[in-house]
Amino acid sequence: MARRSRRYSVPSSSGRGRGSPPPAYTPYPNHEQTPLLKRPTYGQSDLDGSHHGFNICLRLFYLLIQLTIIFLFGVFLYKVLLLILSTISPHETIPAPPPTYSVAIIGAGPAGISAAQYLHSKARTLDIRFSITLFESAPSIGGQLALNDSTGGPVFPYNDRTQDPIIAEDIAGTALMWSNPLFTKTLEDTLGESIEFSELPSQQVGYFDGERIVSQTTRPYSKTPTSSWLGLIWKYGSSTWRAGAMSQEGDLRDRFADPPLESDVVQLMSSLGVAEPVQEYAHNGLDSRGIGDPYVTEVLAPQVARALAQKVSDVSTLAMVLSAFQEDTANAYVGGGDLLDRLEQILGATGVTVKTATEVTGLKHEEISSDASAWLVKYSAHGASGARAEAFDRVVIAAPSFDLYRAASVDDVEAASVLTYRPAHVAFFTLPARLRPDVYEDVDQVLFLERQEEGDSLGGVRELAFVREVVRIVDYGNRKVEYLYRALSDGDPTERLQQLDLEVTWLYQARLDNAYPFLYPFRRFPPFKLSEKGLWWTPAIHAIASTVDMSWLAGQIVAEEVVKDVLR
Repeated sequence: MARRSRRYSVPSSSGRGRGSPPPAYTPYPNHEQTPLLKRPTYGQSDLDGSHHGFNICLRLFYLLIQLTIIFLFGVFLYKVLLLILSTISPHETIPAPPPTYSVAIIGAGPAGISAAQYLHSKARTLDIRFSITLFESAPSIGGQLALNDSTGGPVFPYNDRTQDPIIAEDIAGTALMWSNPLFTKTLEDTLGESIEFSELPSQQVGYFDGERIVSQTTRPYSKTPTSSWLGLIWKYGSSTWRAGAMSQEGDLRDRFADPPLESDVVQLMSSLGVAEPVQEYAHNGLDSRGIGDPYVTEVLAPQVARALAQKVSDVSTLAMVLSAFQEDTANAYVGGGDLLDRLEQILGATGVTVKTATEVTGLKHEEISSDASAWLVKYSAHGASGARAEAFDRVVIAAPSFDLYRAASVDDVEAASVLTYRPAHVAFFTLPARLRPDVYEDVDQVLFLERQEEGDSLGGVRELAFVREVVRIVDYGNRKVEYLYRALSDGDPTERLQQLDLEVTWLYQARLDNAYPFLYPFRRFPPFKLSEKGLWWTPAIHAIASTVDMSWLAGQIVAEEVVKDVLR
């Protein structure tokens, strides 16, 4: 029987045919290549994991190198960015805010407001800040150039608010407005506008000896009519034009256009060119100018008494010259607005804190901590109960209040006491008609001669002056024109006005404390600085003269000293 043979069909990925021979024999039976097994590659081992661990370490090493490169590249970019930013702006950090210094200014007259404005202006140009508080005992700013009624508001004729209030120019007369170049320049710089003055219409001034008008002059001096000029020459001779030339010496506008801020009074006088006339008695100045006694007695002496409340024999030559100039000058602002309005505008531009109706009652320098000291300003507000105290780094006294100086040293008190002041009384009254022409003639201002036997002006009254016409509302709404006058005297003029039988229809009277500094020919001058601890006062300027521009200059001088002190 024949044997049947078996046939096998083995699938193969290599495509080996059905009749192909089997794979060749290999000595590695476990690694015989089959469709399900791969031939091992070089470096791989199934016997241990050493090669696998090496690869992991190698990869970690490569990763570390990459991170290092990225870090170094980031640092490089950061440096480049800083370099670019430093090129654009030199300041890499935000600067610290400038230091702030608190300053108390006592008195809101021209000197105090000048100091506040100057500090505010300098702070904008320097890397400092000032926190300024202005204290004023009166209900409004302006010092003694502001009158206030019982409610603290302005004074109106007949107490009628439809009338024009009494302003600073009404109080001081035309003598107040003599251009004041320093104040005007500050006003223009602060408000950015041009300030101009106009010369007022001419006014007639009569000089009264108690019985009659003995002489007449014209204000402004430049508008004196030829007939009046010839009459004065006939009566007083060459003293007439020599006195006119002397009064023009009081025009200090060129010197005050850009004055030096000298803290030493003697150096200040030398810089202004007034050192000699400040230290010279007026009678010596009159003799050197050839002005005789008749003119001095009947014209010049009443002018000095009105402006300074002193005799010619007692004042300095500069004080006499300024008095004559101011009484012979008549200027006003163009476009309206009085001095107090302008002061308000300047304060509004500075943004300082103003405390009116607030009286400073004490001033003392004390240690407020283990490493700091300050000036404690004690004050009380009108109508409020109790007093308060506030600490300040620096203090400026811009008012002649001697009670405050007791807080300083003995030397400071002695220096301050060189200056003395006297009060004045000012009264405003209305009349149904002008002053009696049969006695006072048709003049706008009456100045009183000194009574040599009494050593005083007639009855203490030094001036009667027409201010302006006013309209009074009478019964049933009818309007009546009346005349507003001013009386200036050493005491209350009410009784004297009643004796004159002037038919007064309305009267307001006020006492002006410390109205006039005594302007003797000083040989010793007080300093502006009262204490090395940061205390100054502006009245030191009154050893020279007392005008709006003098006060304004004093405020700037003291403020400049404050700036220098904080920058040390």
